[in-house]
Amino acid sequence: MRSTNPITLLLLASTAAGYLIPHPPGKYNVTLTTGPLVDYSRDDPYAATPIPRALMLSVFQPVRCASTVPVPCMPDKIAEYQGPFLQATLNVSANLSPLFLEARLPVCSSNRRSRCSPLDDVPILLFLPGYSIPRFYYNVIASAIASEGFTVITIDHPGDANIIIYPDGHAAYNNASILDSPTWDYYPLADDTSFVINQLSNATAMAELLPARGPRPFRTDRVAALGHSVGGAAALVAASRDPRIRGAINWDGTVFGMPPAAGEAGPVLAMSQPVLFMSHQTWFDTTWTATWAQLGGPKMAVYVANTTHYTFSDVPTLLQAAGQSAAPFAELLGTVAPAEMLRVLTEYTVAWMKGVFAGDMKKGGSLLQELEPGRFPGVSVLMKDNF
Repeated sequence: MRSTNPITLLLLASTAAGYLIPHPPGKYNVTLTTGPLVDYSRDDPYAATPIPRALMLSVFQPVRCASTVPVPCMPDKIAEYQGPFLQATLNVSANLSPLFLEARLPVCSSNRRSRCSPLDDVPILLFLPGYSIPRFYYNVIASAIASEGFTVITIDHPGDANIIIYPDGHAAYNNASILDSPTWDYYPLADDTSFVINQLSNATAMAELLPARGPRPFRTDRVAALGHSVGGAAALVAASRDPRIRGAINWDGTVFGMPPAAGEAGPVLAMSQPVLFMSHQTWFDTTWTATWAQLGGPKMAVYVANTTHYTFSDVPTLLQAAGQSAAPFAELLGTVAPAEMLRVLTEYTVAWMKGVFAGDMKKGGSLLQELEPGRFPGVSVLMKDNF
């Protein structure tokens, strides 16, 4: 049934002056830089004509700075596209475009004249979005994780994101044929992830992507991958094929092709890196059981009560920040408080990655050791091994 809640319509109309998303919770503020990385060694498998595979990235870096400025969460053309997209997804008649057009993210200035410089030598997390969802749907989550001392890079994959706008103004749209063979899509996404790692060590590429940084490469010995939905599954695929990826997290993603058909290799190869699964409500994907057998390192699966697949995104937080009630959308967005979900995703990701990069999951803290059952009462451990 379509919602025509007049309060929702009125509140959305009142956001015309813009609304500010709360500051990230960690001890650092965050800079945000966006730009392309083009892989001239590969053609885009989803393009109608042969063209190089061109990614768009958002780079969130922790920084010590005293003040922030509000910046749009996404370019207007992309924001305008998301309104009708989310209206169709939620099956509502309310105008949701202002939710994206007016959202403002608090960040530190990243230009050369700023006195704020990002922290060097921090671990890097590569984030892969869900199918048809642009990277901008995870800005708040990425910023929160970055504020805890990580560089977080969210990646738009051509053909997967519903729309990508490149610096020259041209757009690439979602390729629906991916749904005909979702397993095959993991391989381009895994290749994209490895390509980004390659470029992190390329001083020239980093100077173009991050002008304020200059021609300095990043270390690539502390890189991990995580993602939501198909992006979460692809993070596992990438880690199983690239040993430079030290660990992986899958937020609510089915691993299509697991178990593999007789005589075929599954998308996730045998791997030793630590892997965390996080699922919505009490759902446990049967493909996770088959994937579990491929994982020789520390592994844990948890579920988060009162959530849905879409709770693993910024949408609930944006609604709350804009003064909207998420109650009419509970069936698709869940009923967990947005701030609580943000804490769950941030703190489990941070704890897991601390253990990963320390080479000892116990150093991820008491959260992973299940010593604080009252900290997140809505989170339950489904499986755990090799700790």
